[in-house]
Amino acid sequence: MYISAPAIIQQVNLLEDRCGFKLFTRSNHGVKLTAAGSSLYEDAKTIIRLSEDSLVKAHALAEASECTVRIGTSLLYKCRYLPDIWAKISEQYPELKIEILPMAEYQSKGNVFSMLGAKCDLWEGIYGSVGWKGLCQFLELERTPICCAVAKNHRLAGIKKLDMKDLNGESLVMPIEGESLELDCFRNEVKTAYPSIRIIDSAYYGVDTFTLCEVNPYILITQPVYSDIHTNLITIPLKTKYALPYGLIYANEPTAATLKFIQAAQKILN
Repeated sequence: MYISAPAIIQQVNLLEDRCGFKLFTRSNHGVKLTAAGSSLYEDAKTIIRLSEDSLVKAHALAEASECTVRIGTSLLYKCRYLPDIWAKISEQYPELKIEILPMAEYQSKGNVFSMLGAKCDLWEGIYGSVGWKGLCQFLELERTPICCAVAKNHRLAGIKKLDMKDLNGESLVMPIEGESLELDCFRNEVKTAYPSIRIIDSAYYGVDTFTLCEVNPYILITQPVYSDIHTNLITIPLKTKYALPYGLIYANEPTAATLKFIQAAQKILN
């Protein structure tokens, strides 16, 4: 190795001092590893292999970020418009690929947004115009109006379109305050102009929420895009001025592939 014996001895002595134990037993017949030294040697080989594997994995991820968009899906975040958008984008950018990843039905806001840019690149759904500010970027596809979903035996189930006065005396299940500007304005209008209406806060919308409204005479505040996930409830339009932003939610620092995808989607929308 073209290294002098004294230089090697010095390095071994320094390593033993740093470790705090002897790595070699020395005799007139030469040197051999102690039990501790042998253990360190085997673990060092594993560490080197893991280090090399991590570089290979990181390199693969870096390459994937250039051409693959990871799309998260769940009960609320279904791909409704993305298939049509993707069909047009793939014509322009055949090198782009998509990967569909399942998301847990319910997670805390912190957990959901910690995934964005790490485990998935974007998802499609309603945008929380207040509570989500600064946590992500958003490309609006449409504005979706507020509707009411009721059980099939509810007194309002046969009405084609509801007025606010139809809700007097009813219990409304709706998202918690501080997530959506539009829903917060709607909530304030209900409290001010329709005091007989009771509001039941729901931290998230999931199977439990829909079942709650099926077995109780509650009204679920929802949007037309969600009518395909609470099929046992009847979705009825509500005459109101409020509509919520619906579109693509993506990371504040998108990958190259995600940025290309979003820019192409913007062109399609224009």
